[in-house]
Amino acid sequence: MTSVLPLLIVFIIAVLTKNNLLGAAAAIVFFIDLMRLNRFFRLIQNRGLEGGVLLLTVALLVPLADGQLTRESLASSLFSPLGILAVIGGILGAYFNSQGLDLIAVEPSIIPGILIGVMVSVFFFGGVSVGPIMAAGITALLARLFIR
Repeated sequence: MTSVLPLLIVFIIAVLTKNNLLGAAAAIVFFIDLMRLNRFFRLIQNRGLEGGVLLLTVALLVPLADGQLTRESLASSLFSPLGILAVIGGILGAYFNSQGLDLIAVEPSIIPGILIGVMVSVFFFGGVSVGPIMAAGITALLARLFIR
């Protein structure tokens, strides 16, 4: 119950900035803490990212299953200039995400900064709150460029 105030602050700011995903996440963690179910925190921390990535991947695969993407359109788009850039973007995104996870593991104190950055982006720039790990990866890249 020692983390109630920071979670409440994150929740309030998320609601004020219309960041529904972050608000819901703060509310869920707050509820788990309030119900004294802290024994599940380690499980959520260790497996939560996998579950979230699984759901994102399922959502991305739906167009293949419901016929929005055919084999022909898939093949032609993959070798188009935009398709090639998408492959490069996927490579860079996965790399930055791995760097972000590594940075968060060794320096969890960056999490508030990442959350503030995500909230500012959602509120002022129409950002979408699905990239905290990518934000950490970009932070790792920026740290390598400017802090060494």
